Amino acid sequence: NTPVNVTFNNQERIEDLAGRVSNQIYEDSLSLISAFKDQEFLKKNGLNEKNVLSIFIPNSYNIYWNTNSEDFRDRMLEEYKKFWNKERTKKAEELGLSKLDIISLASIVQIESRRNDERPRVAGLYINRIKKNMRLQADPTVIYTIKDYYKNFDTIIRRVLYRDLKLDSDYNTYKIKGIPPGPITMPDISAIDAVLNYEKNNYLFMVADPSNRGYHLFASNLSQHNKNKRAYIRWINSRGIYR
Repeated sequence: NTPVNVTFNNQERIEDLAGRVSNQIYEDSLSLISAFKDQEFLKKNGLNEKNVLSIFIPNSYNIYWNTNSEDFRDRMLEEYKKFWNKERTKKAEELGLSKLDIISLASIVQIESRRNDERPRVAGLYINRIKKNMRLQADPTVIYTIKDYYKNFDTIIRRVLYRDLKLDSDYNTYKIKGIPPGPITMPDISAIDAVLNYEKNNYLFMVADPSNRGYHLFASNLSQHNKNKRAYIRWINSRGIYR
C-alpha cells in the first residue's frame, strides 16, 4: 500500500490519460479506459464518452499505488467536485454556461494560446461570439476534427487549410454553432480560470501575431482582422509552412 504522486496534464483523449496514469499506478490502461467509459458511471453522473475527460483536473494527486481503476476514477470525480467551489460555480452560473461547457471552452483557449496572460482575452473573444450567436470558428477544433476524422492523433498540423473547414463533425466550430460536445484536450487550471475570469472586451477575431511569438493580434471588425490575417499569411508562406 505505497502512496505515490500521480500527475497528469494536457492529455488529448481519455486513452492518452489512461496510458499516462497506468505508468504511475498498478492498473493497466485497458482497465482504466473501461472504468472511465463505464456506462452506468457516466449515466449516474450526467456524463458521456465525449465529455468524461472534463472531470480530470490536471494536478498531482497522492494515491495508493494499488488503487483499482474504479476507485481512481471515483477519486478524480471527488476532486472535480472540490475544484468547483462556490466561487467558480457562481462565475459559471453568471456566464450562463454549464461546468462541462466551461471546460470544453477552456480546452479551446488552452490550445489557442499558450500564454497565461493572454488567455482571459482569448476567452473574452469567444464569450463575445457566443453572446452574438456567432460560430466560434476556432482553428484548434478543426485540427482536432482532422485528427479524429482520420483517426490519427499523432499527426502534427501547423496550418489549417480551407478544405479542412468543411469537414463534418460536431467538434468543427466552423460548421457547428456553440461549444463542442466535449473538450479537445484536458485544459489546465489556468485555462479554466481564464474562461471564468474572462477579459471584458469587444474582440471578435484573432490571428497569430508574427512579430510577437505565441501571442495574437485581435480585432473587433472584419476589415481590421483581414489586414491582420494578410500579414500572418505572408509570414506563414515565407516560412514554407503549408500543412
